[in-house]
Amino acid sequence: MAKSCENTLICLLLDVKEAFDHVALKQLIKILIKLKILINLINWVKCFLQNWVIDLAFDDERQKSKKIITEISQDSSISLILFLIYIRYLFLKIRAKIENLQSLSYIDDVALYVKKKNIDKNVKTMKNAAKIAFTWAKKNAMQFNDSKSELIHFESHKATLNQMIILLNNMIIKSKTCVRWLKVWLNRKLNFKVHVQTKIATVTRTLHSLFRLMNSEWELNVKSEKQLYLTCVTSISDYDAEIWWNNQKSYLVKFRKLQNAALRKILSAFQTSSIDAMQIEVEISSMKIQLDQKCKNYAIWIIELLKKHSIRKRTFIMYSSQYSIELNLDLNALKYLNWNKTKTNVSWKAKKCKDRLTQIYWILNKVQKTLNSIKEIEISHFKKSWGQEIEHLAKL
Repeated sequence: MAKSCENTLICLLLDVKEAFDHVALKQLIKILIKLKILINLINWVKCFLQNWVIDLAFDDERQKSKKIITEISQDSSISLILFLIYIRYLFLKIRAKIENLQSLSYIDDVALYVKKKNIDKNVKTMKNAAKIAFTWAKKNAMQFNDSKSELIHFESHKATLNQMIILLNNMIIKSKTCVRWLKVWLNRKLNFKVHVQTKIATVTRTLHSLFRLMNSEWELNVKSEKQLYLTCVTSISDYDAEIWWNNQKSYLVKFRKLQNAALRKILSAFQTSSIDAMQIEVEISSMKIQLDQKCKNYAIWIIELLKKHSIRKRTFIMYSSQYSIELNLDLNALKYLNWNKTKTNVSWKAKKCKDRLTQIYWILNKVQKTLNSIKEIEISHFKKSWGQEIEHLAKL
């Protein structure tokens, strides 16, 4: 979106250091009171954070319970909610002082980004945002992990590589060509090339480890080897496929080779064995079907979101809870470039086309025909007994 508006986007990734250990109880209580939380719930939170005991047991001997002083425990899902409440005013404070700055967060991983036409203005704005974030953290007894702080410009221009940000503690954060956030590798062009290559390398290493296990004297059966493949390999190859899968032939060929090698190993088949026959025998879909299914499931999930959801706002979908689904998408493939071709390899007519569809529209278009064919079917029910007259019920 920033590129379509001729803007450049800068992103600063921060990581809260020992997040759960730096939550001050008094500060958390003040925030809950400010949010007008019920006093009974506040007392429960106070009791939840304070009344912790530990028991030590060795063999048949057990030590007496001792009270321990700890912050938020990471073992409970409630701790995640309390931590999010604790840092909620950080983002509100930054947005109030800096215009057009957006933020994303997942527990202790924080991403701040801003888009403007001038690169120097982006850096200046991000410096101010970082200053506010670190000042807030210092007042609230929290710290950001300087070694995990990263800066990236989503711009292919070489001048952005020399840009840097100096934090309050004189820590210098230089711009990188590729960063990792929530197990996803992001490069400057945002084409997820590094991410896919990393996944292919990880799948290759995992497969070799499984092959060594299959060659052991335990002689695993086909069912067990299939379960190992689905658990250890498919979970890696399909991870976040919704953000990068666009029918790229180069990626598909590499994933197919890895899957075919796994199928031959599971069935102890020859090199010339039919791939389709092996897929039917093991009941494993091809890579293209798997990746397409991931995207279709994501598209259906988007349609079921509330209209206020941030992802839903980026679509042109009109969805009603009355089981009537209408897709108002103007997705003419002739207006856009093919994903497997670059502008240098296409004809002069195709160069007049738009760059490409955004990923979210491409995903939604995969289920457009299916959803448009859905019709509401009226199911006739028997007349409800409680809707009948009293005289009729008396005769029963």
